[in-house]
Amino acid sequence: MIAYKLGGAPERRSRVGSRAGQTAAQLRRARTTRARYRSLVLGLSGLTIATVIVASYLMLMSGVYRLNYQAHSLEATRAALAEESARLDDRIAQLESRDRLATLADKLGMRDPRQFAVATVPPLEVRTERPRGLAFLPIATNWLR
Repeated sequence: MIAYKLGGAPERRSRVGSRAGQTAAQLRRARTTRARYRSLVLGLSGLTIATVIVASYLMLMSGVYRLNYQAHSLEATRAALAEESARLDDRIAQLESRDRLATLADKLGMRDPRQFAVATVPPLEVRTERPRGLAFLPIATNWLR
């Protein structure tokens, strides 16, 4: 064993006012403060992550439902347009029928021509003169002439 000096137990220096004592106390306080809020921070972090995951899932699913709704709506519109197109094609065929046009011509007093006449149309004049002025200022071209 270790022999003590004649005064009993070894002297222990007081750390109450020393720098090491202050540092140790500060570390202890910081550690207990962190320990106190650690569970709260971990719980809120987990809740935040779960909320972000659920919100992301809901956004993705709302996009899928929106696209399904649009696809169904466009399919219904396409079917309606196809039906209307078929109906209009039938109407055009009925209006263009030769029998209908013949009866309509008889009612109006029209008949087949006995002689044909050919009319000549004079050719169009082609302008060869280039316009003067600046192309990027069409309003100012008259001022610059």
